[in-house]
Amino acid sequence: MMATQKVVHIITRLDRGGSAQNTMLTALGHDRSHFEPVVITGEVGRWDAQGGHTATIGNLRLLEKESIQYHMVASLVRHISPLADLRALWQLVRLLREERPHIVHTHTSKAGVLGRVAAWIAGVPVIIHTPHGHVFYGHFGSIFSWVFLQIERTLAWITDVLIALTAAEKSEHLERGVGWDDRFAVIPSGIDIDRFTQVRKARKVMPEWFDCPPDAIVIGSVGWLTDIKGHRFLVDAVARLKQEHPHLHLVILGSGGQYDALLHQARKAGISQSVHLVGHREDVERALAGMDGFVLPSLNEGMGRALIEAMAAGLPVIASRVGGIPALIEDEKNGLLVPAGDSLALAVAVRRILSDPPWARTLGQNAMQSIGIAYGVPAMVRAIESIYRGGAVGHA
Repeated sequence: MMATQKVVHIITRLDRGGSAQNTMLTALGHDRSHFEPVVITGEVGRWDAQGGHTATIGNLRLLEKESIQYHMVASLVRHISPLADLRALWQLVRLLREERPHIVHTHTSKAGVLGRVAAWIAGVPVIIHTPHGHVFYGHFGSIFSWVFLQIERTLAWITDVLIALTAAEKSEHLERGVGWDDRFAVIPSGIDIDRFTQVRKARKVMPEWFDCPPDAIVIGSVGWLTDIKGHRFLVDAVARLKQEHPHLHLVILGSGGQYDALLHQARKAGISQSVHLVGHREDVERALAGMDGFVLPSLNEGMGRALIEAMAAGLPVIASRVGGIPALIEDEKNGLLVPAGDSLALAVAVRRILSDPPWARTLGQNAMQSIGIAYGVPAMVRAIESIYRGGAVGHA
């Protein structure tokens, strides 16, 4: 019988972002008879694009409720800060020496760098890293992207297993000389499948907080309001279609720094009454139940948890052909793919869904079937634990 192994998960922010949700679901889903999870995360901040303070406190309380130990490291921050980064590194080393885990599993770029170095210094037997997306473009300038690539190439030598969300993400690393094929595993993000497959069993029901008229045709999106999510292209696409489809409305769930810019864009285009930025919502399934279609216009995306949720809900989906999204969508079979940053292509795709409701329903049904059980939380956690059990033998 395998002895219980302590697993320390390290992540910079434990907010409502997809990587944080993935980390939380993994820690909460661990088989406690075999694994003892511990979570280390950065200090609660004021930045609220993905829930900030409120989301972090909620996640920490959930860990407490499930008797999962956690540590806060104030200097573990997302932005580059040499002094803070050095403090965070040595705090992590100290914590890991105290906890004495068998496995350290780091998540996202910054925590992945500092956490893996700290684990190596502390002599942790097994080091695993999940980048949670396509990290080599779209996030940093060209110089820092090059520096980051060199760091990742170096850290691959002390990493026992790299977990990619999609085969495309794995290929992107290998093509850039990061890691080796036999040290990669591909494990998709997991969601609560049942929570979303039930929302479209009945007729469309718009929540009152959409603030849309009863006859509205609703195209929706979910994601934090930042430039890389590409919502400005979706607003432009809706503006292009408004005269042709006067009942068309756009509902976006999420908060963040682009809120005012998007409202200004809608006012300038003359569609302010048809664009609804409703902020963050915990009841995403209610929002999906009120939509006629879903769009993810991201400029870069690891996989797109919100996209998976919309597909599981049976909505016809449109998404950018970037990152891991083509691993989810087979164009014109279970959704539509468009070039990133192309509002005209988005408008054409939305028009196709609006113009042919039976075909749109077929796309949605195919999307739901393609998600199946492979993207459920249990499947994700079982796959990760199989890496812990057999795939990680310790670095040289």
